[in-house]
Amino acid sequence: MSKELVLVTGATGFIASHTIDELIKRGYRVRGTVRSAKYQNVVDTIKVPGLEFVEINDVATGDFTEALKGVDAVLHIACPLPGRVSREEVFKTAVEGALNVVRQAQEAGIKRFVVTSSFGTLLSPTHMPAFHGLNIDESQWGENNDEEFEEKKDDPYYVYFAAKIKEERALWDFAAQHPDIKVVTIHPGYVIGPYSRTFPLPTAVANMGTNDFIFKMINKGEIPFAPNWIVDVRDVARGHVLALEKLDTLPADDLKRFVINAVLQPWSKAAEHLKKTRPEVADRIIPLEEVKPLPGVLSTLDNTRSKEILGMDYLPIEQTYDEAVTDLLELEKIWKNQN
Repeated sequence: MSKELVLVTGATGFIASHTIDELIKRGYRVRGTVRSAKYQNVVDTIKVPGLEFVEINDVATGDFTEALKGVDAVLHIACPLPGRVSREEVFKTAVEGALNVVRQAQEAGIKRFVVTSSFGTLLSPTHMPAFHGLNIDESQWGENNDEEFEEKKDDPYYVYFAAKIKEERALWDFAAQHPDIKVVTIHPGYVIGPYSRTFPLPTAVANMGTNDFIFKMINKGEIPFAPNWIVDVRDVARGHVLALEKLDTLPADDLKRFVINAVLQPWSKAAEHLKKTRPEVADRIIPLEEVKPLPGVLSTLDNTRSKEILGMDYLPIEQTYDEAVTDLLELEKIWKNQN
């Protein structure tokens, strides 16, 4: 059993909470960062051996001196989702946040980092390459320019993915300037699934993470034609931990970016599945004949390296859909009883 202490940023987030569960299960000690508004509730309610918390209200400006004491590795996961904060805050948290965490950790003598990136750093922030029948892998980079950004600056998804591209570029530049550190980036598809049972459940749609895609779907929302790369949150968590455990054995000249994604599947397939397996929500999903056609041929998000190098295998996505809906329906009951 490992006695290493791992710092995880954004501990209460959808991916981070499951990653902490995976680390604890594998015998790591974990210190999670939590914003001030949630900190007291978290420390009062979560009592798990090997798990502790530290208050960091802003990853972009926070002092991590105490948080980094005794830490052996950092998993930087914290980042606001599209549309949740202002355009300026997205860039500040993504770019300055990542550099602030990694810089302070490097100065504290920490050498190992796993950072959550996105499939969005592999293609244009417009997402149109996702519908051109391409094969997209970790060797590719998304590009944008000032003129395009000015045109798209009110699109929260465009802004988010533009920020993530800038964040990751800055991270790799920092790593190149500090060859003493080892960095891996994780590039998940759209992340859905059940919630961690260690952490408090979401209190509103706004903080349910990317499960809001499924939540909208079972509430007569429009079936999205966003890039149809879907993965269970527990697989994403496991990918982070496997990357940490493989970090020291990766060749120095090897590409250290990993796609973590289970399936290529239109969201309409998720709706079709749920209509069959979850009759209680069947009439809450719009008729499938009303679903807009995709704008082109779906591109592949290639997960080969995650399987061959990290040893990833993936949960059946149908199980993920069903378990996500179970939790979402339970949340509806909780929220209703609280009103």
